[in-house]
Order: sequence, then C-alpha cells, then structure tokens
Amino acid sequence: MAKKSQEMKEWNIARMGISLLLNNKTEEAESLFIKHPHSFHIKAGRCFVLFMNALMTFENDKLQQAISLLKDMERECASDIGWLKSMKSKVFKAEETDKDYVNKLERQIVLADSQVCSAILTLLQQELTGYVRGGWMLRKAWRVYQHAHSQILQLYHRTFGSNPSGFDTRCSIPSCNDFSYSLQSPHSPGSSEWSIPSSNGSTNNLTPTSSPSGLRSSLSMFFSLTGITSEQQTPSGNRRNIFCSFVEPNEVSRLMSAVSFGYGIYQLCVSLLPPSLLKVIHFLGFEGDREAGLTALMYARLSEDMRAPLASLSLLWYHTIARPFFALDGSNLRAGVNDAKQLITECHPEFNNSALFLFFAGRIERLESNVNGALQAYAKAVEASSQREIKLLCLHEVVWCHLIRLNYEKAYKSLTQLRQQSRWSVSFYAYLAIVCCGAIGKFDIVASSYRKILHCDNRMTKETQLGLFVLRRIPKLLDQETGQPYTILYYRLLVYELLYLWNAMPSCSVDSLQGILLECKSNYADEPMTGLANLIEGAAYSYLGDIQASIESYKNCLKRRNSLNDACDQHVSAFALYELGTALCINNTEEGKMFLLKAQNQYRDYDFESRLNVRIHTSLKNVN
Repeated sequence: MAKKSQEMKEWNIARMGISLLLNNKTEEAESLFIKHPHSFHIKAGRCFVLFMNALMTFENDKLQQAISLLKDMERECASDIGWLKSMKSKVFKAEETDKDYVNKLERQIVLADSQVCSAILTLLQQELTGYVRGGWMLRKAWRVYQHAHSQILQLYHRTFGSNPSGFDTRCSIPSCNDFSYSLQSPHSPGSSEWSIPSSNGSTNNLTPTSSPSGLRSSLSMFFSLTGITSEQQTPSGNRRNIFCSFVEPNEVSRLMSAVSFGYGIYQLCVSLLPPSLLKVIHFLGFEGDREAGLTALMYARLSEDMRAPLASLSLLWYHTIARPFFALDGSNLRAGVNDAKQLITECHPEFNNSALFLFFAGRIERLESNVNGALQAYAKAVEASSQREIKLLCLHEVVWCHLIRLNYEKAYKSLTQLRQQSRWSVSFYAYLAIVCCGAIGKFDIVASSYRKILHCDNRMTKETQLGLFVLRRIPKLLDQETGQPYTILYYRLLVYELLYLWNAMPSCSVDSLQGILLECKSNYADEPMTGLANLIEGAAYSYLGDIQASIESYKNCLKRRNSLNDACDQHVSAFALYELGTALCINNTEEGKMFLLKAQNQYRDYDFESRLNVRIHTSLKNVN
C-alpha cells in the first residue's frame, strides 16, 4: 500500500518541480528531480520544460535538444503501450490491474503530448520539409488523443456518472446530435504504427458527427469526441468495471485534465496553420477548432496535474502573442487583454514573482500601448530570473518596445546586445540594427554593417520565411549601383514596414502614428518599394480610426503597383488587397470578400505569405 501511495505521488512531485522552475528556483527544482531519476512523470516534466526553453530562445541547439528528448519520450511510451507488449499480455494472460490501466492511459497521453510538442517545434522552423514532418506528427498525435480520450471518458462516466464540468459555467453541454460535420480520425497507410491497443482488447473505430458553432459546440465536440456514453459496454466491460472501481476519483479527474491539455494545444496549433498548408498535406479530415482548444485548456489549468501551469502559460501565449501576431481580431490588439489579465490575476497567488508570468504581464502592457509599463515588467522579469532564455526573450521584447516608440537609438543598443548574446537569427537582428542606424542618419555604420551582413547572408537558410525576408532586404540596404546609403526617410519606411508586418503599429501612440503619416506623405521618391508608403499610410489611418482615408490609401497603393505589373515586392500588393478587403467588409461585405479572395488567390511566394493567409482565412470566416 505504501508503494502504491509513493507511485501515486510521482505526478505531484513533477508538478512541484515545474512550479519551482516557473518561480525562478532552478536549483531547487533540479535537486528535487535528481532524487527521482527513473520517474516517468518527472521525465515527462523535463520534456515540457525543455520544450518551453526551446520556444523561448528558438536557438537551433535548444530546438534539437528538445526534439531529441521528446523523441526519446515518444519511443519509451510507445514501447510501454505498443502492440507487441499488448500481445505478450494476452499470450501470457497477465491480469491488468487498475494501476496498470492508469499507467497505460498516462503513457498514451504523454506519447501524444510528445508528438504534438515535436510537431510545434518542427512547424515553427517554417521549412517546407518541416511542414510535412510536422503535419505527419500531428496526424499521429490525433489518433492517440482520440483513443486515450475515449478510455478516460468511459472511466470518468463510471466514476462520477456524468460528463466533466467546469469548462465554462455559462454554457451547458449539448448532445453530439447538434452537429453536422465529421470529426473522424485521419486514415492513412501505415497508421498501425501509431495505433494504440484498447485496454479491453478492441480498437474503437468511431466517427461521430459534429460542426462547430461557438463555445457550446466546442464543449460537445470535446466531450462527445468519441461518441462514448456510460451505457456502452465492451466485450470486457464487466472485468473493466471490477478494477476501475479502485481508481481513485482524484486520479480520474487528473487524467481527464491531462488529456485536455494536449487536446487544447493540438487544436490551437491546427487552427493557426495556413489553409493552403492543410490542403497540401491533407493530414487531417477536419479544421482545427480554436474554441474547443481554448475550452480544453481552461479546464486543464484548474487541475492539480503538472500540466496545469503550462495550460495557463499556453492561454497567455495565445491571448498576448498569437492573437495579435496573426491579427485574429484585425487591428484590435486589445481583444485578448481582459482574458490575459484574468489569467494573470488567478495565477498570482502561486506565480506572483515568476519571470515568465512577468513577461506576459509586459506583453499585456504593450498591447494596451503602455510601453513604460511593459519595459518595467520586462526589467522585473530579467531581475527575477537567472535563466538566459528568459533574459533573451525579454530583450527581444524591449527592442520592439523601442521600435514602437520610434526610438531608434535605444532600439539599436538593445539589438547590439541581442546580436552578441543570441544565437537565433543573428542576420535578422543585424538587419534591424542597420535600418535603425539609417533611420537616425548614422550612414557610416550602415555601410560597415552592410559588409558584415553579407557574410551572414552565406549562412542564412533560404527555407524559412524570416530567412527569405532578410535575404530579399539585404540588397535594399545600399544603392547597388553607387554603393551609397539612401535617405533617412528610406530607412524609416523599412522600420515602418517591420512594425506593420509584425502587427505592432496599433501599439504606437497617436502622436507616433501621426508622425508616420506625415513621413509617408512627404516624398514617395524615398520608398524602398513602390506602394509601401501608401500601404503604411493606409494602416496608420486605419489605426487612427479614419477608415475612408485608409481605403483611399490602399487603392492608391494598388493603382501604383499595377503600373509595375507587380513584378517585384508582391507582398505590398497582397497585404494592400487584404487591408482593402477588410476595410470594405465593414459596409459592403460582397465587395470586401472579392478583394480578400483576390489577395488569397492572385499572389504566391511573397514575404510572409503563410502569415497573411491565416489572416485572410480568419477574415473570410468572420464575414461568412
């Protein structure tokens, strides 16, 4: 009995370790982990921690270390619950206990978690081959989640007599009959390699029907995912009921929360992929449901499982980074601020001095255009943490705060630090530093830095969107005929392009936006790309609330671009079409849709095509 009690505490130890790490107590966490070198839960916890570190720095060695450990974890889980082990149990008639059953479910969840985390890291590298590999990993993870969820839901029904509750007190859980599209698991040749044997000796091949219609349908989709009800029986149902009655209720609730975390991350990840990629890979039979993912994460964060604080961080990432970055709410950067503030408040008792939570507090301040508050939060985060990853993450944000203020001198100083300390995309930081120098007339540094970035050019990958962006901008840094720098306004327009493409312009103050407008209007001859000044001008008008003036600017941009036959810098035309379509949709839906579809279909292989496709897809969904 004592041994069982000790085993049951392993997940709690992992939860304590993650809490210590998030509270900047790295040494205490390591000391705790070292005492349990063979604990499965602590190994899984380490995977989650390395995954977070890789996301924070995005440095290649961190990425590879995390991916390697996640693959090891995946192999360990697969060997523990795979087909061969299942056959051995049948041949030698080994009786499965409640502890064996819980361990099997736990390993199924961690297996799928490992696959999803690996897929996210692979997809974020934005390489074409990485997209295909990441898509395949997501296919595998979905099948495992579906199987694990069906088993845990049966267990939950038998333990509590009802579906899990607590996702959202305002919503009830409708039946799965409310829906009309299929939520099938993907089918493909070779799928047996990731098919998990059922604990009752049969595999569930269930294809429930559903269609998303807001949060109510998200709840039903999640809990009716497999079509299982408490009345359904299996050939081994009686035997399962005998030992399932010994699984402690708090353990059943924890398993439900654990599978909810991975499912939520999975759905968010799929929902943010560009639709063109989904069509190419054909890796899923349905579209990711963002609301279902958010609902599942809200449920997971309230549990005692080790994933609970990670679920809170995932939600903060979505509301403060993903929503504004992908412009899921258009130019309304504050759309997720209240949700994020509520999360910070609820997490405050446990994580009031956590550097990561302070980082997200800084993001909230930045989205509210309180740049001073953001800088203070980042300074507190750096002071609280000894982790290099968090310091670099905050320094990256500090750069953007200075750019939002149009303080090129301070941005340059922070970029100099980043170039020296970070191993992620040194060429991108070098490009940013050069345009900041040009924006304040330090042309001697522009010329000398240009020669240095040419050497970085040889080491840059052409497979990533960011790498291609920098490669296309390097020739624009100096006049290629004379070798001389351009004007101050020229380089400032390149800064404004960055602010626009990263959707940071809405955080600029009214004074800054009006200053940008004046500079865009002053002289089109200083444009680095034809029509760029009109595009930036239109965005500034939009953020200042003058929609009609923004529409005129976007039309002027497209008029000037057409005369060039759009041979170069096609992203200017594509983004102008998107902005024009979005603005027109306010009063004329059909005309707006026409421009959105034109932006979606007319251009290919331009800067940040995938990013814009997600925005277009979201706008079309909102219109429809």
